[in-house]
Amino acid sequence: MNASIKTESALFPLPFTAFEQLMLADDSRLYPMTFFIQIGLTGDLRREEFEAACSAAVQRHPLLMANVRWKYLRPYWVRTTRETVVQWHDASLPEPSLEQRYIDLRIQPALRVSVGHMPAKSTILFQFHHAATDGIGAMQFIGDLLSLYGDATAEPDEERPQLVPIEPNCLLRRGERWESGRQPPKLLRRWAYRAVEVLGVHPCRIVQRSNVPEDQQQGRPFFLTRFLERAELKALNQTAADRGVTSNELLALAMFQTLHTWNQHAGRDVSRDVFRIVIPASVRTPVHDDCPAANIVSYILLTRRGDQIQKSQSLLNFIAAESRQVLNGRETGIVLLTMEAACLIPGLIRVLTRLTVRLATTVLANVGEVKRQLRNHFPLRRGKCVVGNVELDYLLGAAPVRRGTHVATSVGKYAGRLIINLNCDPRYFTVDEAETFAECFVNHLKQLSESSEEPSNDDSALVRT
Repeated sequence: MNASIKTESALFPLPFTAFEQLMLADDSRLYPMTFFIQIGLTGDLRREEFEAACSAAVQRHPLLMANVRWKYLRPYWVRTTRETVVQWHDASLPEPSLEQRYIDLRIQPALRVSVGHMPAKSTILFQFHHAATDGIGAMQFIGDLLSLYGDATAEPDEERPQLVPIEPNCLLRRGERWESGRQPPKLLRRWAYRAVEVLGVHPCRIVQRSNVPEDQQQGRPFFLTRFLERAELKALNQTAADRGVTSNELLALAMFQTLHTWNQHAGRDVSRDVFRIVIPASVRTPVHDDCPAANIVSYILLTRRGDQIQKSQSLLNFIAAESRQVLNGRETGIVLLTMEAACLIPGLIRVLTRLTVRLATTVLANVGEVKRQLRNHFPLRRGKCVVGNVELDYLLGAAPVRRGTHVATSVGKYAGRLIINLNCDPRYFTVDEAETFAECFVNHLKQLSESSEEPSNDDSALVRT
């Protein structure tokens, strides 16, 4: 442990990457760049072992125990003087107020952990600052914590989780745009094309249907959760295979249809509206296999007009072609290159994030198979991870929302189900409206999986309130 701490200390002060600077600049008390992951455990969680496991896991992930300091107008990570303290409640977890969802990285570490403990089950809530890690990195931390706890509480004759190795010095490579030697051809031409495409078109927002009274904004869940059960998920995957696309591309199609349906039912002429979905894309390569939690992520941006969304098969073809062009052409690195260019002028990123310019209508993230993202090997029981004397029942989470982008949706697979989490801005949606938006998205997904015919844009997918 001492050698590990020495290695981590040598990292600091650690300059921010461009993506980290964007998350820091976009952070505010009104719209904090923090995200939550909630897990449910069945069994009697042991406090002493859990807190010890949490303390050991945090030591493996330096950015989760770091603060920000400024030097020559640029931010740097420094090791925090504050420990991450587990907030333990022998009851269900209280919902933090909107104000409590802000993490001040100048004086607070980038991680908070709260436990709602009951004898037969527990709920654990993790709050991460997005400047320190993306969702995959956060899940890797949770996997380490669960592995350490499982090793401490497993019976002598039981199979134990296997903790993977970790290399703090990998953090020095977290800002790489692409693998060495794999820079895309005609880089400047492709960068200019993408810049004009993104900056030259102003996407619309999700229509707000009613003002939300301040007293109804508080005490709301972090996200709404829906599931596609095993048979429904199998049907969705089969539809994707039949059409020669991925399930992620069907998710994007359903989201475009949801945005179109929502704005149309709000009385807006959507035919000329421009909708843009931002899809986070991991840019991890084999050199990051042992990396601690960090932001090793870029974006895919999909942009369509309302009249193009009505042509569902053409839209699906566009989504598939665009996604593969960006990924296979390594254009996610071009997005990071653009961020780096903006960071050359100190303060420019912060000015840009404070403008009333909206770059996206919504965010759609797919973390894939949860067990894989936890990274450590766990014994399984009925498809669920066995963690010593408890079992991982579920994992929920969603990306943060920013000004003008009022819904962020995250999906992942666990124990044969597709878990869909929607973070609907509580200042923008009433409870009923958020439920309606969630149902609209799920219904569009189900329509895709129920028919092998051309995907429809049937407005009946919208459940009216």
